[in-house]
Amino acid sequence: MNKLFWLIAGVALGAAAAKQINENPEARKAYDQAKAALQEFSDAVSEGYREREAELAKPARSKAATKSRTTSSSKAAKRSTPRKSTPKTKTAGK
Repeated sequence: MNKLFWLIAGVALGAAAAKQINENPEARKAYDQAKAALQEFSDAVSEGYREREAELAKPARSKAATKSRTTSSSKAAKRSTPRKSTPKTKTAGK
């Protein structure tokens, strides 16, 4: 019941605001300016979305593959002594 009250109150306020906008030329002018600003913002957001979507749609260059080959060979070259393997021992009682 409470939600129904707020729905009816919102519709009534919207109708009153629409009536004021239609009757008052200054209010109509402010409404038109706000509508134009909102449309401009919406266009900018959608343009940015399309640009980003186009960036993501391009095939990515494989820097990771070339980087992994060079880093693995450079790590081996940097190591001056070979790795020592330690013998595995069993723990007693387990």
